[in-house]
Amino acid sequence: MDAIVTSPPRIERDDRVRAVADVSGRPGLWFSVEERFADLIGDRADHVAIGLLMPAMKEGRALHIGGVMTDALLHSVNGDLQRLLRLIHPELHAIRVTADEVAAPPSPASGVSTGFSGGVDSFATLAEYLWADDVPVSLRVTHLLNNNVGAHGHGAEGDALWLARRAPLERAAAEFGLPFVTVDSNLDEHYPRIGFIQSVTMRNATVPHLLSAGVGRLHLASAIPFSYVRIDSSGEIARFDPFLVPLLSTTTVTVSSANSGLTRVQKTLSLIGRAESRYLDVCTNGDPRRTRNCSACSKCMRAMLTLEMAGHLQEFCPQTFDIEPYLNGRDAFIASVLSSDGPYPREIRDYAKEIGWHWRASDRRRGAVQKARDAVSRLVHEAASLPLARPLRRALHR
Repeated sequence: MDAIVTSPPRIERDDRVRAVADVSGRPGLWFSVEERFADLIGDRADHVAIGLLMPAMKEGRALHIGGVMTDALLHSVNGDLQRLLRLIHPELHAIRVTADEVAAPPSPASGVSTGFSGGVDSFATLAEYLWADDVPVSLRVTHLLNNNVGAHGHGAEGDALWLARRAPLERAAAEFGLPFVTVDSNLDEHYPRIGFIQSVTMRNATVPHLLSAGVGRLHLASAIPFSYVRIDSSGEIARFDPFLVPLLSTTTVTVSSANSGLTRVQKTLSLIGRAESRYLDVCTNGDPRRTRNCSACSKCMRAMLTLEMAGHLQEFCPQTFDIEPYLNGRDAFIASVLSSDGPYPREIRDYAKEIGWHWRASDRRRGAVQKARDAVSRLVHEAASLPLARPLRRALHR
C-alpha cells in the first residue's frame, strides 16, 4: 500500500492565517489562527506528523512528512508512541514515519498555554497555573487556546456550535487578561473512522506544536485522575494521558497532563468562591442557541449535585445553573450515582462518606432498583452475543 505523503507546511492568508500541508490522496491538512496570532506559528511539521499518525496507523500506511521534523519527536513517533497507541487501540498497525529533514529542537518559546472550554477541568487548570499565588513564572499560563478539531461535531453544524460556544469564553479571557487563541482546522476530516473520544489527546497535541514559535508548553487539562489511569477496552485515550503526553513532547514543546492528581469532585469544589466560575460551561446540550448550562444533562447534574453536597449550589444559581431542571431530575440522577460503578459516581459516593452526607432511604431504594435493571440489561446483552442466541430467538418467536 502506498505511503501517505505530505508537503511541507506553507502559510496562506484569507480572513485568517492558515498553515497548510498537502496530503496525498485526500484533502490537505490545515490549521488557522487570527492574523494577530500569526507570529505564534512555527516553521516545523511536527504538528502534521502528530495529526496524521493515528489515521495512517488505522490504514496501515507508512507516513512521510514534508518539511522539517524534530528529531526527538520522530524517534518517539516511530517507537513508544506507536506502541502505546496500539495498546489502547489494538486495531492500529505499526507503520514507518519518515520526514524530508530532521533537526535538533530549537530553544523553547516562553509562552505557556492551556485549552479553555469553560469546563471543570479547564477551570481547575487555571486555578493551579494562573490564579494560584505560588505558581512558578515558567508554568504560569500566558495564552488560552480554543481548538476546533472535532469536539463540536462535523461540517457547518459543528462550526456553528464552535462559534457559539467560544463567544462567552472570549469575554472571559478578556476579563482574565489573557490572549484567546482560536485554532480552527479540518483535522476531523482526516479521522473518518476514529472517534473524537478515541483520539482527543492526539488532536489537541497538534496545536502547541503548530504554535511553537510562541508557545513552549501546553497544560493539557486532565479528564481522568491518576487512580483511574489504566489500559482497558474503553478506547478513551484520555485515560492514558499521563503516559501519552510525555511521548508527544520535545524540549521545544512540553505537553503535560495538568491536575491528574485531582478528582472531578475536587476540581468542582475548587470553583467555589471564584467570581470567574460564572463562565462555567459543563453542559452537553449541543444547541448553539444555548446561553447557559441546561441544568438537566448528566454533566450539569453531576456538577450541581457536588455543589449541593458542599452546601454551595445556591451561589451558582441562577447565573450559571437553573435550579428547577435540576430538582426535576435529581432523584433519577442520584439513583444512577448509587447504582453505577463508573469513576465519577464512585467519586461522588466517596465524597459523601468523607463529609458525612446521608442518602435518603428513597434514594437507596431507587439506586437498588436501577442497579438490578442494569444487571438484567447486561445479562440480556451478553446472552444476545452467544452463538445459540439467534436460533433461540427465532424459535421463541414461532
